[in-house]
Amino acid sequence: MENPFHIRDFSTDDAAEILNIYQPYVLSGPYTFETTVPDFAEFETRLEQIANRFPFFVLTQDNKLLGYAYALTHRERAAYRWAVETSVYLAPEAQGLGLGKHLYRHLLGHLKTRHFTHAFALIGLPNEASLRLHRASGFETQTIHTKAGWKNNNWIDVCWMKINLANNENPPAEPIFGKITTELVIIP
Repeated sequence: MENPFHIRDFSTDDAAEILNIYQPYVLSGPYTFETTVPDFAEFETRLEQIANRFPFFVLTQDNKLLGYAYALTHRERAAYRWAVETSVYLAPEAQGLGLGKHLYRHLLGHLKTRHFTHAFALIGLPNEASLRLHRASGFETQTIHTKAGWKNNNWIDVCWMKINLANNENPPAEPIFGKITTELVIIP
């Protein structure tokens, strides 16, 4: 039997492995609107800033980082503070195994307990695998922004998807920001 997968909190020690997973997404395809691979020091700082405010998880097997998922600010204005934008990235060898669903389930559960009311995912098209993952995780398409960005000599459409995390109470409970240590999750 293969060794289990683990989902745990992000650590700054993970930044190099995360950049290795992220780099191919930057260099090809519509997956991110970054067009150049970030400088490591800047990238490490960016990840740490995200993890200091929002849930940020990594997926490992045998201490090898195979994927990650996090939430971040959807918009800066105060009235948006209950909304987050989410991302999931997997190494090539981890794709197609259902691991993205495990990461998303873990991330969305933590967002709910921290009183966020909805999450958005912005998916550069074409990207059928990501659309399937988001639909399977409960996201619904809100709209398609056509020709939203130019990358690799192509216009890229963006699908905006949304999942409701709570019954939008009036007034909603304040969201909980900050770093919170969570328990290790084992996926057999």
